[in-house]
Amino acid sequence: MERFDRKGMLIIPNPMMDRFPARKKVLVVKELYCPKGHSLLSPRAVFDEHPGILVGARDDRGGEGLVALSPIFGDKRRVSLDLELASGELLSLHCPECLTPLPVHSHCDCGGELVALFLTPAADFADCIGVCNRVDCVNAQIISSGELVSMAMIDTL
Repeated sequence: MERFDRKGMLIIPNPMMDRFPARKKVLVVKELYCPKGHSLLSPRAVFDEHPGILVGARDDRGGEGLVALSPIFGDKRRVSLDLELASGELLSLHCPECLTPLPVHSHCDCGGELVALFLTPAADFADCIGVCNRVDCVNAQIISSGELVSMAMIDTL
């Protein structure tokens, strides 16, 4: 057992800590933008009391609608609004407000493309979230200050 924390403060054990399980820290997206600076967070779809990420989608069959993604990193829940999704199909994703196509950040291992959703109103690929455009592929990544953020980097209490 450690005696001092990272700041050099003495750690005093709390007997109550054994009664309550430690909660995991979670990373929640609080701001997300299209290339033109429109917010992609919307209260139309809520995930664990957080507004969802709302993007417009078109399929190859002519269908069009909205897809809401969870803003909680690692949570793969999605909700389709006004669009029937077929497993494995590729979608064209765009901003629901200005209809600007979301730019491709990189290729996904599944054969789809990771489209960029920006963490700041200034469209910067060094601060973005990449989401795969293939239905049922849950690959996503966060690029912050040019560095990839992975699930392993999120600590627990």
